[in-house]
Amino acid sequence: MREWIRKNVITPLASTNKIRLILLVILAICFAYYMVELFDREEGFEKLGRPEPGDWCYTHKESKQSFWGYVASKPNRPVEGKRTLYFQPVGPFNQHEDMVMKKAVTFAGLYFQLPTRIDKSLPLPEKGWSRQGEAGGRKWIQYKTAYFLNELLPKQIPEDAYAYLAITMADLYPDETWNYVFGQASLHRRVGVFSLSRYFPEFDGQKSTTKTEQRALLRTMQVITHELGHMFGISHCQKWKCNMNGSNSLIEADETPLFLCPDCLKKLQWNIGFDTITRYEMIEKFLREEKFVEEADCFKMRIKRLRQ
Repeated sequence: MREWIRKNVITPLASTNKIRLILLVILAICFAYYMVELFDREEGFEKLGRPEPGDWCYTHKESKQSFWGYVASKPNRPVEGKRTLYFQPVGPFNQHEDMVMKKAVTFAGLYFQLPTRIDKSLPLPEKGWSRQGEAGGRKWIQYKTAYFLNELLPKQIPEDAYAYLAITMADLYPDETWNYVFGQASLHRRVGVFSLSRYFPEFDGQKSTTKTEQRALLRTMQVITHELGHMFGISHCQKWKCNMNGSNSLIEADETPLFLCPDCLKKLQWNIGFDTITRYEMIEKFLREEKFVEEADCFKMRIKRLRQ
């Protein structure tokens, strides 16, 4: 009886476990390859230096978000019937501002490989959600981000929306301790808001030129993709120079690249499931058409490295 049990039960089980172990090793190797080839290599990316006084990482002590920490956080993910990125203009836009917004929305669709839609404009709140901003002898109205995040957007988020993002030319602030904020988004409620006001020279009383118009578009593309990154559950990046870096000032924001670092790209690709090279190619094409040669060359380099 013992011999029968050994031959017919114990030995097959041992063999099965060995097969399982071999399969697990093969799967681990395949997954390691998947992590490198499907997302992007670390080669060619630049790590952040030590933060200096005034920098975002110096003044905001945030927890670092690893890839597995991101997965464990169970971020929102696009599903069938909820894949569209909606953009809600709020307040007036002139012709040039409207053009910048529309081009930035097109870029966002390529960046996240999802369909986009711009809704009809809505008015700014008449009272109760604003304060007066003042600097250099100038005065203007600022609007609290809580109005957009808690009142306006959640009540009318479209049925097929993955995310619903308000865009405004009004200046924003999150609370009384802040002078202003470029934008703010909820990691889990799929709503966000950002302002273009400080991206145009008119905010500082200066005249618009071809160069400043181009810069305004680049800034808008950066903030729109950054805030949407938060809406996919990605926290501020504290390791690499990356689109998901936080910024305390326009100078720091201008130093933020359009591309995602390898860590944040892994998170976004895992979430959405796009083809990395195809995404890079579409972004590069758009950037070249809009005469952003330096930025386009960065994505071209990433494509070349992935194909090596």
